[in-house]
Amino acid sequence: MARPKKFDEAAGLQKAMNVFWKKGYAGTSISDLTTSMEINAPSLYATYGDKHKLFVSALQTYLQSQHEWMRQAVLEQKPVREIIRYLLATLIDATLEDPERRGCFMVNTITEMANQDTQVFRIAADNEHQIRSILADLIRKGQTSGEIASEKDAEILASFLFINFMGIRVIAATNSDKKHLHSALDAILSAI
Repeated sequence: MARPKKFDEAAGLQKAMNVFWKKGYAGTSISDLTTSMEINAPSLYATYGDKHKLFVSALQTYLQSQHEWMRQAVLEQKPVREIIRYLLATLIDATLEDPERRGCFMVNTITEMANQDTQVFRIAADNEHQIRSILADLIRKGQTSGEIASEKDAEILASFLFINFMGIRVIAATNSDKKHLHSALDAILSAI
C-alpha cells in the first residue's frame, strides 16, 4: 500500500520554479530541487515525473500567472496608454526590486533552451502568441476609443510591444537605472 503524500504539490511546484528561475535548467540538480522542495527524490519523480517534466510544469505555471496578470490589467477601465505604461513599469519595477535580479523566467529559458528543446520552443512560441493577442486586443480597444490611430496595424503594434516587453526585462536585469528605464518606457509609448 502506497503511503499518502505529505506535501503540498502546488507549493512544491512553486519552490521548484524558483530554483529553475534562479539557476536555469542545466544549472539545477535534482539535489537542488529536493532540498528546496523539502522532499526526497522518489517523491519528486512519483509526483512530477522527471526533471524536464517538472521544469515544463514550473514554466507553464509561471506563464499562466503572467498571462492572467496581463489579462486582468487589460480589463481595467482606464486609458489604454495608461494600461500599457502600467504593464511596462511593473515589469521594470519587479525586475529591479528582485534582490536576485533573476529577470524573466521565460526570457531566461528562451536563451538557455529554445534552440535545443522543441517543447520549450513550442511553449515560447505559444507564449508569444498569447501575449501578442492580449496586446492586440488592447491596441484595438485604444483604436476604438481614439487613443491610438486607427490606421496603425494592431498586430504590428502588438508585436512591437511584445519585443519591447521582452527586451525591457533583459535590460532591467542588468541596468539598475530606474530613471533611464522609465525614459525608455516613455519612448515606447510615444511610438504607438
